[in-house]
Amino acid sequence: MIFEFSRMAKAKGKKEAKNSKNSQSHIRARLDYLHQAAAYFQGKSTLAKDQNGKVHNNEHTSVAGHIDSGDNGHKVDTQQKICPVNQQQTQEPLRNLSRVCVSHLRAVAMKTQIRLPVTLKRSLCKRCDTILTPGVTCSTETRNASRGGKKPWADVLVVRCLSCGTEKRFPQTEKRPKKLAERRKEKDLALLRDVNAQKANMCAASQGEAVELCEENVPMLDAADVPVT
Repeated sequence: MIFEFSRMAKAKGKKEAKNSKNSQSHIRARLDYLHQAAAYFQGKSTLAKDQNGKVHNNEHTSVAGHIDSGDNGHKVDTQQKICPVNQQQTQEPLRNLSRVCVSHLRAVAMKTQIRLPVTLKRSLCKRCDTILTPGVTCSTETRNASRGGKKPWADVLVVRCLSCGTEKRFPQTEKRPKKLAERRKEKDLALLRDVNAQKANMCAASQGEAVELCEENVPMLDAADVPVT
């Protein structure tokens, strides 16, 4: 009877776990969609930046070729002022949409208590919700704060967001040396083990000598001394 109850409880637990995974499938799909949308808008903003830069260069060269001596270069100045305004008008809405998608992604993950992957969390700026793309929206640098940079385990990867200036630091070594207090504690424990081992060996040797002495002191009986039964 008890075995049947335990089997039913295990089956119920497995069923609940399966149902919980199925119930979170649509939430995970929503998180994936928000991340893809944010990456799409971020890519479009960078593409618009490149296109506006090319148009600005073409307009600058074309207008510079048609400058009259009496205009004193005013046309070039107006074109240079208009192009950055158009560039900001095309980039900012796309960047804002990308940030809104990232903020929604964080909110959904926090509300549903779903852990985001480490790679995804590291690719997002915690301050301005910008997707960190090396060379485009962030800069990467390896720093070593040790004296003269002699300690290789002190290498830290610093990722700096170009939008808000927030920095993230990630250690580059998996195994870091233990602290001085921990090293001293381990050394004391090792010495204590050695002392205990020596004491045990000395005790075993003394016991062996005592046994040998006892065997030597025991008198040997002759055959005549053995009583006949």
